Amino acid sequence: MISINSSEEKPLLYGEQNAENVDSEQQPYVVHYPHHGYRSYKWRWFVLATLSVANTSNGMIWISMSTVSNYAADYYEVSLSAINWLSVIFFILTIILGLPAIYILNIYGLKVSLLLATWLNALGQLVRVLSQFDTTWGFTMVMVGQSLAACAQPFLIFMPVQVAEEWFPDGQRTTATTVASTGISVGILLASSICPVLVSHHSQIPLLNEVIMVPAAVAVLMATFGIRSDCPPTPPSSSAAAESANVQPFMQGIKEVMHNRCYVLLVLSAGAGYAIFTALLTLLIQILCPMGYTDTFAGWCTSSMIVSGVVGCFIIGILVDKTKLYSEVMKFAYGLSVVSLCVFSVYCLQPHQEIIIAIASCLFGMFSLPVYPIVQEMAVEIGFPVKEAISAGILNISGCIQSAMLVLLLPLLSQPLSAGKMAHETCTTIGQKGHIVPVDQTVTVMVLSTFATIVVVITILCLHPRYHRLEMEEDINSHICQEN
Repeated sequence: MISINSSEEKPLLYGEQNAENVDSEQQPYVVHYPHHGYRSYKWRWFVLATLSVANTSNGMIWISMSTVSNYAADYYEVSLSAINWLSVIFFILTIILGLPAIYILNIYGLKVSLLLATWLNALGQLVRVLSQFDTTWGFTMVMVGQSLAACAQPFLIFMPVQVAEEWFPDGQRTTATTVASTGISVGILLASSICPVLVSHHSQIPLLNEVIMVPAAVAVLMATFGIRSDCPPTPPSSSAAAESANVQPFMQGIKEVMHNRCYVLLVLSAGAGYAIFTALLTLLIQILCPMGYTDTFAGWCTSSMIVSGVVGCFIIGILVDKTKLYSEVMKFAYGLSVVSLCVFSVYCLQPHQEIIIAIASCLFGMFSLPVYPIVQEMAVEIGFPVKEAISAGILNISGCIQSAMLVLLLPLLSQPLSAGKMAHETCTTIGQKGHIVPVDQTVTVMVLSTFATIVVVITILCLHPRYHRLEMEEDINSHICQEN
């Protein structure tokens, strides 16, 4: 049952509660705002832009060394496995700091969380820049800087749904989540496009670090001088007002969503999809170079994945905002992404298949990337009225756990490269110092595509969600119509 005050009285400010009117047994969602009291502010676009720039910067830091992993290994005189850890550390620290980040978002709000995240991100990249001045501890400094930036990631990837809920009306939420979430993908795109062009020799790694410092500094300036509050004075929607008036304890929210079997299935399946995408991005060069494909080609494959994915995100995001067909659209996109991955898996193990590999990469990105913002919105819908940071945060933690497992375990399946393939491999670099050993990734790729196929079949057959937030908003609209 929903209590709505549709009189002409002044609405409560966003975040205020009226305990006298709350009956938790009979009124699970209590909203004290008249319908005309909901308001969206133009400043929401600056908040969204700040989060997007911060996510873009974090994505560039995360993936930059992986895009030129052979040159990075040569410059720092370490193995490719050590370079992989620069990506894996993001997953590990997101897992460790996930619940504390959710707690801080819930208790201290968006402003403190965004300031903390952007400063950690910028300090981490600054340490990476300074690593060029110490040849003895260079890689250690890079790992420290990478770890600082990794500490920012749980805040940044948990925020999109919270920004969408607290700042945007219901017809723009999925689009806002898409814009903020794809910021990290845009960062991966920029790193994948720029880094192979900047680095054609291991001595150019310092230049790479200096270029990536720029967006990190921009994000800090935007957050420090532009973010003045956690949320607008008046809520943009009835669900935002309901959450403001019905605040749940932190642990109660976690228990509630983890007892929802549909939510748990979504967490596992969506986390697997996130892991498949990030594992392929992280290992792409190591998969392609044994077959003779260059770093530049691998970078363009990654770029085509992200560009097509970002385009797909906006098209599908608008579609879902209009139709609210979260599950149907997600299953369709998820299924086609796995088909594209299987095609990629077959042809990436053969030389001279650039056109088919590029097309498969493009289609994989187009259908896999839009799944990410959709499942975050689905998590909020299924878990409502639990706070967005909790429902979306646990989903992202699941993705990071599975990503770390795939990135660490898949390379262990590699086999020695045959003598015939050694003649045209491109994994070693000119002037390299013996740290890179080309390997055959056939089993790795086959296991990845098989895992993806199993996950998507289970998701399509077993996931049947109920959207509690939409139901509540429909009840409110129906109540208003009846009163009018």
